[in-house]
Amino acid sequence: MRKFVFDCDTGTDDAIAIAAAFGSDDIEILGITSVNGNVREEFVSVNNLNLCEYLGAAVPVCHGAVWPLSCGFRNKSDMTHGKTGLGSIVLPDAEKLKFDERIASRFLYEKAMECSGELELLVTGPMTNIALAIIQYPDFSEKIRHLWFMGGSVWGGNVTTTAEFNIWADPEAAHIVLSSGIPMTMVGLDVTLKAIMEPEDMEELRKENTPARRLTADLLDFMFDRYRRGGENVIMHDALAVAAAVCPECMEYQDYWMDAETRGEYTRGHTYADFRGRSGKQPNVHAALSVNVEMFRHWLVRSIENCDRKFG
Repeated sequence: MRKFVFDCDTGTDDAIAIAAAFGSDDIEILGITSVNGNVREEFVSVNNLNLCEYLGAAVPVCHGAVWPLSCGFRNKSDMTHGKTGLGSIVLPDAEKLKFDERIASRFLYEKAMECSGELELLVTGPMTNIALAIIQYPDFSEKIRHLWFMGGSVWGGNVTTTAEFNIWADPEAAHIVLSSGIPMTMVGLDVTLKAIMEPEDMEELRKENTPARRLTADLLDFMFDRYRRGGENVIMHDALAVAAAVCPECMEYQDYWMDAETRGEYTRGHTYADFRGRSGKQPNVHAALSVNVEMFRHWLVRSIENCDRKFG
């Protein structure tokens, strides 16, 4: 099986993405690393630990970056993901699982070494932990087989007119990762804004009262209510990045040379895609540009169901 570490800032859709990743028969999740993003790292790491025990997946969970590399962003939480990241859902406190003693960057490097060049990374938050591993360990980049990340876009943003949240939250980290030479696939707003779940998906999951299905349905219920109150739609930004890794037929792609803007007064956090080939540089990102939403929704529901079969 392909070996993965999941690096995330667990809010509502990250939690669903983690359950879907655990439900995949094609990959093995070796651990989860936490980063400041949707909510503060102190909430993210607890969400990850409690979620793993709740699902029955006994994998290492590590603390990670509390601050971005330089811009000073630290999320104060809002109604998008609720106060602690999981909407209105409160998971039982983990009793058996404890935090791994290693900080995220160290854990990532050690797993990369153990996997001898076969480790893949799923990154659904700001790239701070990955950038720190690159800075601290000069041979880290060459040990990563592929990096799949939710973030950025070829066209437009959601925090500003040009910047997507995960890149905007730590553009210096994104610049380091994009320049690292690691083969990577970007699943950005060009496709994630289309990955919207429907009420029938929640109803399908409610048919059996098992942990992953119950949690996902409850999170979807929170997200549907959020949308009715004028908030974001029921968008599966992060689960779509998992689908890119294990259900590539869900999407179509284009290769670009890309970088993250770190200095622009109006464009900080923008992911620049050289779609006209004017830079003269070879493409470094495989970017998703279109998605078969019906295929994705079917894959996601089946993956959540399979998570319960594997760990129930």
